[in-house]
Amino acid sequence: MTKATLEPTPRSRLEKAYDSNILTFIPSLLVMMTVMNPLIHELSFWLGLAATIAIGATLTIILTLPLIPVKKRRVTTDADKGIFECAHREKGSALKGRWALGYAKAEPDRLLFQAKTGVIGPAAGPIEVYAGPTPIGEPTKAPWGVFPKGMILELNTDKGVVELAATPASLRLLGERCRGEVS
Repeated sequence: MTKATLEPTPRSRLEKAYDSNILTFIPSLLVMMTVMNPLIHELSFWLGLAATIAIGATLTIILTLPLIPVKKRRVTTDADKGIFECAHREKGSALKGRWALGYAKAEPDRLLFQAKTGVIGPAAGPIEVYAGPTPIGEPTKAPWGVFPKGMILELNTDKGVVELAATPASLRLLGERCRGEVS
């Protein structure tokens, strides 16, 4: 495996634990084992099941709340370096429908992209360099399966048209950095 050269901020231990579902699976399992049976006997099967699912969902939300500031800090640190998480694909390529998840770095008059290994893995592999990225049209809403809560921006580059799916803040960062407004 090649060394990641974009060097995004590594995920914290808390984020890695959440990604492995340890933080949500064990408490949810304990809730199901201790709460579900008495609720089913008291209410009914369907009402008890619905209440157990609601309790499990609430517990999951409560357990993920500490993760929000940790992730925001990591994303802010990356944004200061001009790096952001995104999905990318080249229009007209052999893998037409496939999106590559990874990290992009916006620099004056060029865009660097490095794919991740899997959905939550580190950046690895060669860096693709796109010179002169200029937006084509306005960003459109990205499908949830490609980039949740994201926007897709088409860019005209030296290698043809590239689609980039990222958060609206990341796309603004891309525009500012590639035009050279921010150093």
